[in-house]
Order: sequence, then C-alpha cells, then structure tokens
Amino acid sequence: MIGLVLAGGKSSRLGQDKTRVVHEGQTLLTRTAILLERHVEQVYISSRHAMDTGGPWSVIMDETERIGPAGGIITALRKLGGPIFVLACDLPFMEASIIERLKAARESRPPHCVLTTWQLKDSGFIENLVAIYEAQSLPLLEEGVTRGIFKLSRLIPTELRHTMTYSEEERRIFFNINYPGDLEQLRGR
Repeated sequence: MIGLVLAGGKSSRLGQDKTRVVHEGQTLLTRTAILLERHVEQVYISSRHAMDTGGPWSVIMDETERIGPAGGIITALRKLGGPIFVLACDLPFMEASIIERLKAARESRPPHCVLTTWQLKDSGFIENLVAIYEAQSLPLLEEGVTRGIFKLSRLIPTELRHTMTYSEEERRIFFNINYPGDLEQLRGR
C-alpha cells in the first residue's frame, strides 16, 4: 500500500501554509508523513507546486485544474495505481491506532467496495481525507469531476464505501486545522 499526504491546498482560510505550521517541534507535514510511513510501503506528498518536503518524500504534482483534494487523489491513482492510503497533512492529533484500524477494515471490506474510510457515528460525516482508495475508485472520481462534482463525499456512492465508525469521544483525533481559531485551539489558547 502506498501513502499519500495531501498538502496541496492554498490554506486561504488559515492565512498561512498549513504544511509549515509547527506543533510539538515538527511541521504538520513532517509529522503526518512520518506517522503514515510506519504503515505503508512508501509515502508521497501531493501538492499543487514543487516544494521542499522536509524529508525523503517525493512530491506528486497535482495535474488537475485546482479541484481540491479530489485532484490530488486522482493524479496519484493515475500515476501509482492503488490502494492508496490518503491522509490530510493538517491532522495534528491523528494516531497510529486509527491508521491500523482502517487498514484492518480494508482487509475485511466487501469486494465491491472501492473506498475504506471513517464515519462519525452520530452525524454520518465521512472522513474522505483519512481513507484508503482502491485503484477501482479512479473511474468514479474522474467521472464525477467531469460532471462538475468536486466534493469527495459525493464522488463515491455509499454502496461502494466500507466505513468504520468513530465516536464523539474519538472526534478529537480527526480535528483539522482550517481557520485561525483552529490554530489557536491547537496552541492551547
């Protein structure tokens, strides 16, 4: 399995490059890549532009027209095949246990499922950026994007997803940095 750290966003809502935010002595990008590389054969960084990853990870340049995370995933599936374990770079509390549980869930997924992911038990929210995409998900992603659908939660039909639920108590693990208030929360203000 290949790992893909999504680091291609503009960070416009945050007002600074998320990948360079330092938490507990590491950038979010470095922390995420190191965490993921313990569980996959190789890690790549998905980005819209050439960048210094701060480590040994190769960059896969998003070849789509700035359509968000779907573009990075599509580009990686085209270049690398699948399965690809996708992890957003802005999850400072992500844990190895969540990655391991998702990998185990993938092994027991129904054969027709092309996506293995997490879902918040109470709301049904899908964590498309903590997910494993099979090679067979590529045509679905491409077709949806061609129709102007860019939201990942709408690109893979429910019946083709294998989901693991997480509880409200585990929600903190999936906390991500999008706004200045999130950064303040991360820094304990």
